[in-house]
Amino acid sequence: MQDITPNPNRRCFLLDSLAMAASIPAFYYPIAAFADASIPVSSGNVRFLQRHDADYAKHRQIFNKRITNMPKFIAVCANEKGVQEAVAFAQTNKLPIAVKSGGHSFEGFSTNDGGLMLDLSGMNKPTYNKTSKRLTIQPGAKLGGVYEYLNQYGRLIPAGSCAGVGVAGLTLGGGYGFFARQRGLTCDSLQRVRMVDGQGKVHDSKDNAELLWACKGDGNGNFGIITELEFKTHPAPASFSSYRYKYKNLTPSSATQLAERWFELTKTLPNSAYSAWVLNGTHLTILLTDTSAAPSAALKTILAKLKPGATEIMTPRKDAFLRGIQRYRGGTEPMYFKNVSAGYYSGFSDLKAMLPEICKKMAAAKVNTILQINTLGGAINDPMLETSAAYPHRRFGYLGELQTYYDKASQTNTVEQTVREIQGVLTTGGIKAHYRNYPDAELSDWETAYYGKNYPRLQALKRQFDPHNLIRHPQSVKL
Repeated sequence: MQDITPNPNRRCFLLDSLAMAASIPAFYYPIAAFADASIPVSSGNVRFLQRHDADYAKHRQIFNKRITNMPKFIAVCANEKGVQEAVAFAQTNKLPIAVKSGGHSFEGFSTNDGGLMLDLSGMNKPTYNKTSKRLTIQPGAKLGGVYEYLNQYGRLIPAGSCAGVGVAGLTLGGGYGFFARQRGLTCDSLQRVRMVDGQGKVHDSKDNAELLWACKGDGNGNFGIITELEFKTHPAPASFSSYRYKYKNLTPSSATQLAERWFELTKTLPNSAYSAWVLNGTHLTILLTDTSAAPSAALKTILAKLKPGATEIMTPRKDAFLRGIQRYRGGTEPMYFKNVSAGYYSGFSDLKAMLPEICKKMAAAKVNTILQINTLGGAINDPMLETSAAYPHRRFGYLGELQTYYDKASQTNTVEQTVREIQGVLTTGGIKAHYRNYPDAELSDWETAYYGKNYPRLQALKRQFDPHNLIRHPQSVKL
């Protein structure tokens, strides 16, 4: 999710500079074919790596150091043809496929043990069409670079702020952030995709509306490998303003009271604004951002009513658009963490009974534990989008994320138990809907939690595009 503190050592909000190099990197080269079909053959389109190869560790690494999976092979793809060659190899050898673009999957669903990982990070070229005002990108494009690239044209796609997040994975799971209340989810701006399915066939959504529907919120790691995405873009605002309030040494009771105040105030939040309620142990930070030229009367009222009890109030700052969001770009180097969806909420009443107990557990945790609640609503709630996008949770106004960060692998068991206990309180308290981009490997009934009533429809697409379940991870759509 969004790390609201501009600290390069912490993961960020949702979501490396975009490489502008040629589409086929210099290290790709053909090698002589082998008769043994179980030994992969590299080409100018794809380079296969095995565990003994020098570059294997670099391409195996994902953002979460907690995940230690070891694929048998890594296919570093240079283009769509390379993706097809990699899928053909996996078919022949009956290897499960995991797909890595940005590598930010919380539970490491972009890798696997003993299978084939497709690394698409080298496929990262952006192209902006000044006439149509559309952006075409490859799946390896990362959010920070896309913001920079579009800024020269005064445009944006609505997304988060985490610079290292792959735009493909973000979009396929929904995608939200500072601009979602005004412009909708990232997936709502998606207009077209190209995909290589589990049989190696290429599909373009201009010929298959059902494919585009699925890729708008429910498409990551389920049916195929996305090789190209096309977005409509939006005018970038001239400025980006931010406000921050801190409240220290809270008790479970005072933290709950501040949550009630924040939930009530954000009911009137302008669509140009975003807010996050972030409890870290016993300290709370409330962030607000706004893209209006000047704060509205409604926003001024909210800001004034947040002041009572605050121990620190940041001087409001107004930056140029790009500089403003870059303050929240977060770290890009791998780190240890266990972050999961803490569920969707309609309002404070959904959390009221359980929040004091959650606060107690957070204060007693032996690792850095954060509960962040983010505002949704606005354009996300547009009922017209219910039929055009698979994203199933538009009716909710808020989304929670439970975050834990640590320094040593030896702390992993403690971290996982902390998350398990807090998630258990939420589940017992009736929180059932969860965000697909914040997976929890231990979540029961994840099919309904992530996909809602759309799951049978998604299963039909799975049978069409990947009938042998070649492309899979622990929580991918089942046949």
